[in-house]
Amino acid sequence: MTRLIGTYSATNYGQKEVDLMNAFYLQSEDAYQYFYNILRPRYERYYKLFVAFSGDRKREIKTWQANVFVPYVQAVIETMMPRILDARPDFTVIGRTSEDNLKAEKQQQLCDYLWEISGMDGITEDVVRSSLMYGTGFMQVSWKKDVRKLKFLKTKDIGNRKYKWQEEERTFYDAPFCEWVDNFALWYDWHNIDRKLKQYWFKRLVLSANEIRRRYPMADPERLEMAINSAGGDLTDYAAIRQLVKSSQERITKDADRNVAISYSGVYYNTQRYQQVDSKLRMYEVKEWWRPYEDTFAVMVGGSRIPILRNGFMPIPYDFKEAPFIDVPYLKIPGEFEGYGLASILESPQILLNTIKNQRLDAATLSIHKMWIVNPLANINKDELVTRPFGIIYSIDPQGVREVQFSDIKASAYKEEDLLKSDMQYASGVDDASMGMKSGANATEIRHLRESTLERVRLFINHLGAAYGDVLRYWMDMERQLFTKEMTIRVIGDNGDVEYPLIEKDDLCGKFDYRASVLPSIAGQQDVQKKQDMDLFQLLISLPFIDQRKLTAKVLGDWGWSLDNVAQSDQGQAQQGMPGMPATPGGAPGAQGAPQGMGAAQPQDLAAMSQLGAGGPPQGQPAPQQMPQTSTISPQVVMQALSLLRKPGEEQGAQGTAFGQAAAPINLLRSGMPPTAPSAGLPPPATHGATGPNPRGHNRTGKVNTNISKGNNSNPESQLQNRALNIQR
Repeated sequence: MTRLIGTYSATNYGQKEVDLMNAFYLQSEDAYQYFYNILRPRYERYYKLFVAFSGDRKREIKTWQANVFVPYVQAVIETMMPRILDARPDFTVIGRTSEDNLKAEKQQQLCDYLWEISGMDGITEDVVRSSLMYGTGFMQVSWKKDVRKLKFLKTKDIGNRKYKWQEEERTFYDAPFCEWVDNFALWYDWHNIDRKLKQYWFKRLVLSANEIRRRYPMADPERLEMAINSAGGDLTDYAAIRQLVKSSQERITKDADRNVAISYSGVYYNTQRYQQVDSKLRMYEVKEWWRPYEDTFAVMVGGSRIPILRNGFMPIPYDFKEAPFIDVPYLKIPGEFEGYGLASILESPQILLNTIKNQRLDAATLSIHKMWIVNPLANINKDELVTRPFGIIYSIDPQGVREVQFSDIKASAYKEEDLLKSDMQYASGVDDASMGMKSGANATEIRHLRESTLERVRLFINHLGAAYGDVLRYWMDMERQLFTKEMTIRVIGDNGDVEYPLIEKDDLCGKFDYRASVLPSIAGQQDVQKKQDMDLFQLLISLPFIDQRKLTAKVLGDWGWSLDNVAQSDQGQAQQGMPGMPATPGGAPGAQGAPQGMGAAQPQDLAAMSQLGAGGPPQGQPAPQQMPQTSTISPQVVMQALSLLRKPGEEQGAQGTAFGQAAAPINLLRSGMPPTAPSAGLPPPATHGATGPNPRGHNRTGKVNTNISKGNNSNPESQLQNRALNIQR
């Protein structure tokens, strides 16, 4: 026999419950009216501008008229997205005291770990796009614990016909979490401007019974059963504009039957019929009610607005005692909480751009398909009054049929579109060059326009970084509060090595400042960054107080490499000698030849190395710095290298060495030509000389390329920076 669940009444739970429900109805109605009358129409317009929705114009025009929507707003927003989300934010934790500063590094590593496991890269994309589209994006931080009791396969042989299952309870997630909040689902106190001064927040959800039980495990069982057995409540899809755009289709052709209308009643409409088949598919309206000043949190479920928590409400469970919602505005307006996005800035110019484009297309249509002035007594069939090649209209009265002439499209109509796009570029800060379009501006103008776009991005980056700082602060507060056991995480250290630090409860205690730096990106910025880091590497590598391993790890990070992937083990370094030089039985490189790629040594260096190879310096001279055994050079090699540097006329003569010409100064004024290599493998022509240098610079083919390149005359570093700053290459 099933137990009957009674109907909810606040009076059955005392006066506190009655006061709670009165405050709920008053505040929820106030927030609903502001959302429904002010925010929702704005969000719907901005969404239509982003997806280039042409359904509104379709209901007002004739079937022959053009209905084109230029996706300019979408192009501007998607141009800004990669410049904002080029890289992951750089988290910084700074302790207020010297003792706290020692713990800051572990907290910073923990922030990177939480960012990874919570999937913040995808959440950030939703938040940023909402900010650019609607003017403000919202995030909600919470502690998520997902524990489920499921059956897991224990059979190792997947080809076995009989599978063995074992029921276990596993924890899939137990850590701080952050999620994107839909603008259509968040209602709030609109009387107070600042986020921290708002008296109440409502987050509206539509969930099934199983989702409610999993999302709110602290609910009172009796109240929850009462809510599930009641009506589902208001299941209106307030974000129905998204489904409406999908259900409204328009054919590309100009047929009269090009409009295809699909009935749409809401995404939750069919769930009303499911309750007769399976009650688990029923949907319920759920409202999370946060009141920071009263320190209360409540959850209302169903059409009866039943508070499912014990005693109707509970204190805010997190120690930071604030509403867990974080706003990210794109453009702040003084005296307003909601920000202004690119869709609101470009709304009027976008409508005007569509009007100009459609008017020009309509004018072309009327020029091709003309109207007719027909005498009703001319006995003309209306089906024949259609423009067609070599068409003839037969009429008793020759003057009974005349076409109505329309003027051609003037050139000023095209100039108006260009001027309008120029106004939209100044309003948004995104020029044609940034959008990948051909621009008539020179390189200097393009650079200034791109810097202007970057400044607009930096302003929003400050808002995004401040929001991420609040996320980190909330995360660490929840870790201090709900941290239960020690944990070891995997992070990349400053030296490029993979580290596994142990984080304990004491590492989270203290006073800290949390900052998140987000760096915007422009085309070619990564190449310039790599070049600057390489220059800095060459400048710092020789300093005695610099750790070469850490510095190398920083530079390799620009290419996405890890130091472990390229570093050699200590055992391998001890066993491997210098490449290209055969080792002698004593372990030193032999005298068969110098390694390829080594630069020419100075005479004093070679002399010092010859002394080392002979057994030591002469008496009375200080001993040079000892070199490792693996770097000792044979005396024979040193003496052979010194013999090549002797002046002409000593022992081998001026022509006895291949470096004889390089040892003497070259006087081009007297000889008129530089010394060149003699002809190789060809009989000397009459114009050549049998001996001596090649006076005309002939090579094997007898042709010399005397073309001088007029471009790319700068060094490679300047060429790289020019390509990064000039999009025309």
